[in-house]
Amino acid sequence: MTNAVRPAYTARPGEAVRVFRDEDGSFAIGVGRIRVAPDDIRFVNDVVNDLGRLASMPEGEEVLRQGDATGLPVRILKPDPPTEPPNAWVLPEDLAAAAAEGVPLGEGGSGMGTGAGCGSTILYNPADWPRRGDPRSPASVEVLLMMLRQANRNAAGKSDPAKPGWGSEIGVPSDER
Repeated sequence: MTNAVRPAYTARPGEAVRVFRDEDGSFAIGVGRIRVAPDDIRFVNDVVNDLGRLASMPEGEEVLRQGDATGLPVRILKPDPPTEPPNAWVLPEDLAAAAAEGVPLGEGGSGMGTGAGCGSTILYNPADWPRRGDPRSPASVEVLLMMLRQANRNAAGKSDPAKPGWGSEIGVPSDER
């Protein structure tokens, strides 16, 4: 008989990352908050590899713990069609909830952030990173770390869609901070 009980913790550095099938067929990671689309098993394997590497890095472990504390879901999908040049991005489930309270959501004041927080979808393909021929390109684990930080900002209701990096200093040139 299969044990379907989920652990109440995220993997600590050096531990294996728990991967299981969720009700919708996705591959769920850790406590099940992070889910990877099951369409391409090679993609799933690459994402799980990056998550395992993150769990072994102090900053990665912290980002995973912060996200688990929110309890809000993160779904990881492979961009379809693939982007050229390769890119990665985060889509909040609810833009108003992801944005900090009182932050305008667009030009012309079409709405304001509520700061309520929400889940997110990350679109990235680990196979795209680092970009071929670009020595400054980040590794796939660094891209995933940036995307999970943004998903955590969305979950906390602290994003600002009008600012570079949605208000995060990660990936924003120092002259734009």
